[in-house]
Amino acid sequence: MTETIGALIGLFGGAVLGWSGWFFGRKIAYKNRGLDERYYLIRDKARATSWQVTLAAMYILFFLVILKIGISAASALGILLLVQMGSWATLIFYYQAKY
Repeated sequence: MTETIGALIGLFGGAVLGWSGWFFGRKIAYKNRGLDERYYLIRDKARATSWQVTLAAMYILFFLVILKIGISAASALGILLLVQMGSWATLIFYYQAKY
C-alpha cells in the first residue's frame, strides 16, 4: 500500500513540479527577452529530431518483443517516455550550442 501511495505522489508530484518549472522558466525568459525566433527554432528542431530517436527506440522494443524477451507494457512505455524526454532535452542543448 505504501508503494502505491509513494508512486502516486511521485507521479503527480513530478507532473506538478515539471509544469511549474516550465511555467516559471518561460515567465523569466519572457522578461529577459529570451523567447525569440531562435528559441522557437531550437525547440522545434529538437522536438522533431527527438521523435526520430523515439521511433528508433520503438523499433528496438518491437524487435525485443519479437524475440520474446519478457518486457511488460509498463516497462516499454516507461522506456519510451525516458527516451522521448531525454533525447528532447539533450537535443535542445545540442542545438543551442550549434546555433
